[in-house]
Amino acid sequence: MVRVLACIALAGLLWVAGCTSRIHSTPPSSAPSATGVYDAKTRPYTVMGRTYYPLKSARGYDEVGMASWYGSDFHGKKTASGHVYDMYGLSAAHKTLPLGTRVRVTNLANDRSVVLLVNDRGPFVHGRVLDLSYGAAKRLGTVEQGVARVRITAVSSQPLNRPQPEQAAVKRYHVRVGAFAVRANAERVHGRLVGAGYSGANIVTVSRDGRVLHIVQAGSFPSRDEAEEVLVRLKDEYPTSYILG
Repeated sequence: MVRVLACIALAGLLWVAGCTSRIHSTPPSSAPSATGVYDAKTRPYTVMGRTYYPLKSARGYDEVGMASWYGSDFHGKKTASGHVYDMYGLSAAHKTLPLGTRVRVTNLANDRSVVLLVNDRGPFVHGRVLDLSYGAAKRLGTVEQGVARVRITAVSSQPLNRPQPEQAAVKRYHVRVGAFAVRANAERVHGRLVGAGYSGANIVTVSRDGRVLHIVQAGSFPSRDEAEEVLVRLKDEYPTSYILG
């Protein structure tokens, strides 16, 4: 499901950041083109009753505003471009930049920067201009704080090639053991799982409702039966464990 639909349900859960300030950008068109025909990169779309008309070109785009990030809730799902979202990759969601635009994003608090591909739409929360992938937020040093003031500068654009069928996400079943606000606690549980033989155990960091949580998973499995077997073995020591998938 395209991420913009999921954002409707999540918008109420996200805490609101401060207003953005714009250095320079071309405002989106207020009406459809005369022909009514749009390139896939700039096709209008509607979210929460509001229709957005993406820019026809990213040339000269330079903006300062607040950037948030999104992670495991959308990992493996399709983006607005039709490609699968990889939370560990370097990508971003923007409301009006043409899909396929490459932008340089600079964290104004520490001057770190990274070049990202805009392949999704959002964020649809007042006062935010960009949603970073988890991988991008980690590079910029914004994971812990959740929201940061950044500068977004268009670098280039590329053709928006539709994904091939083989690129579709493979369904996985995740055995979640616990969620911790303190990273050290998550690492302690993760270490116990690895020591017990769960080599696929991992920690996924997410931002929810203004809070950063470190989720410990015993592993991800291609079938529900495999996940159930692991869950049964863990239930005595970790009674709140459950399967997501």
